[in-house]
Amino acid sequence: MSNIFSIGLSGLQAAQVGIATAGENISNSSTTGYNVETAVYQEAAGQYTGSGYLGGGVTTATVQRAYSQYLTSALNNAQSSNSALTASYTLATQLSNLVGSPTSGIATSITTFFSGLQNVSNSPASTATRQTALSDAQSLADQINAAGQQYDAMRQSVNTQLSNAVTQINTYTQQIAQLNTQISMASSSGQPPNQLLDQRDLAVSKLSQLVGVQVVQNSSGYSVFLGNGQPLVVSGQNYNLTTQRSNANPAEMTVAWQGLPGSTAQAQPLSSAALQGGTVGGLVSFMQNTLDPAQAQLGAIATSFAAQVNQQNALGLTLGGAPGGALFTAGGPVVTANLGNNPSSTGTVSATLTNAANPPTDNYTLSYSSAAGGTWTLTDTTTNTVLGTTTTQPSQSNPFAPAGSGLSITSTGTMNDGDAFSIQPTAGALDSFAVATSDPSAIAAASPVLVTAGGTNTGTAAVTQGTVSAGYAVASPGLQLSYAASGSGSSTGTLSGFPVGSTVSVTVPGSSTPTPYAITSSSTTIPYDSSTGATISISGDTSGTANNVSFSMTGAPANGDTFTIAPNTSAAQDGRNALALANLTSGTVFAGSQTLTNAYSNYVNTIGNTASQLKASSTSQQSLVTQLTSQQQSVQGVNLDEEAAKLLQFQQLYQANSKVIQTAASLFQTLLGIFQ
Repeated sequence: MSNIFSIGLSGLQAAQVGIATAGENISNSSTTGYNVETAVYQEAAGQYTGSGYLGGGVTTATVQRAYSQYLTSALNNAQSSNSALTASYTLATQLSNLVGSPTSGIATSITTFFSGLQNVSNSPASTATRQTALSDAQSLADQINAAGQQYDAMRQSVNTQLSNAVTQINTYTQQIAQLNTQISMASSSGQPPNQLLDQRDLAVSKLSQLVGVQVVQNSSGYSVFLGNGQPLVVSGQNYNLTTQRSNANPAEMTVAWQGLPGSTAQAQPLSSAALQGGTVGGLVSFMQNTLDPAQAQLGAIATSFAAQVNQQNALGLTLGGAPGGALFTAGGPVVTANLGNNPSSTGTVSATLTNAANPPTDNYTLSYSSAAGGTWTLTDTTTNTVLGTTTTQPSQSNPFAPAGSGLSITSTGTMNDGDAFSIQPTAGALDSFAVATSDPSAIAAASPVLVTAGGTNTGTAAVTQGTVSAGYAVASPGLQLSYAASGSGSSTGTLSGFPVGSTVSVTVPGSSTPTPYAITSSSTTIPYDSSTGATISISGDTSGTANNVSFSMTGAPANGDTFTIAPNTSAAQDGRNALALANLTSGTVFAGSQTLTNAYSNYVNTIGNTASQLKASSTSQQSLVTQLTSQQQSVQGVNLDEEAAKLLQFQQLYQANSKVIQTAASLFQTLLGIFQ
């Protein structure tokens, strides 16, 4: 009778566990991280009798949670990639919205400024026209400064997000380590602590959304590692991350491995390879692959613009007849010593652009090694390529200027092994870009040279008014050239009167290769073919009479015709250099033979294309996350229909076992009645 009671009672207990488990599943059907649980039953040990072994009922072996390590790992990895893409895409979209369209903003201001210079060339004596051009210049400077401020604000936003993410990472790693300890202690009783296991898996899932991690499960729990193998959790011990100023860009924060909580050791900066995936990976990728290159490209455009305008303005004369000066200023390369440099080092590094009109758009690192008596190496950190090395310390008299770098580097003081300096060629251009003058007359609208044909000439030859290039000289009263016709009736005669010691280059139409002639004496002549015409350039004149001056001649001069190269004394009425300034809008000096407006359009389009590509990748990755989530939930999630069916099943089981107990009780009462 006792055996029947115990069997029925075990069935009641089993049914109660089943009902409680189903109820737990239903209650937590919407709980994040909850894994569906199932009661696992087994037959109780039997008892030997002469009639054989009689069963002892049922026991609940355990309450097992549904868990697929494969699906969980796949989903965590997919979520990590999705978080990275989402972070990059969100920021890239913000940046794309800030820079606007290729034809507005800075592009419009550049076009307006050059149009203003065109007006100055038409009315060089008009102060009002010049003032309008300066106002256009200030509007452009304001636009560029605003862009610099936007980049600064976005970089600060990324820094803040990065610091917040690292704080959350440390919270989750601490939680995982604590759960490892709690699970180990709770498991010693022989049963799995499902609630703690769910909490740990949820913490790992949240952590993987912040940074890509590798999880290794062993007897002591979960061990969590970054992509480069740096540990975040080992058994019951967690390791912290921190943020610190970046060596490559002091305005940016970088993630570093701090080690044990409370450690005062120097944090180890982590490479981008160690921070793949998660929000942190997306933020780092955005800064390195989108924000920094975009700012460098726009900085290069601003630097090139200022240099080209200043160089051309220097080739003209102001309204007062003085040589032109700078119209714009833009900051030069920014050099920063790495945080890890030896504290005893006294070395400093400075850099200048070798060609500001065509500056580099990449960033660099100059590193020092004490090997081989001291070696300096310049590395392009954008492409990770070495541009050059030198064993001679760069100095003012012997600067280090590797081919393709666009830099001239000097240093002073003593370096130590491993010292390094980051060099950002155009980092300061946006914030420092400014108009250099408020004086309208400073626009050098006039050309300093005037080439004219003699008033008594009888031929049909005509000459342009002439242009100059950097290093020009035109001395008063000027230089007179004379033409001597060929006695044979040929169309080719000769010109003479060029400065002794100079070189005269003659370029005929249709040819891009000039023919040079050395002027060795006052009687040296150069040929001129009236049937083709020619462009004539004078260089190498050390006397200062006429150096780096060019003009074109067409038509047929008569024998004895003269042509004068002299200083321009009508600066107030001359707008030739202002026209040359305006024509810079179509110049192709900038990288890849681009015009400034085309370079800006490409800059905007590049950012827009990056945002579009990230959007497509993010959408695709989100679809994968959705698919894997569905697969995981089909295994680990709660199905309310199934749980409702289980409730009915266990209710019937409870009722049936209650009937067994009721039957046993009736039999027992019958037995008692026999003895009464």
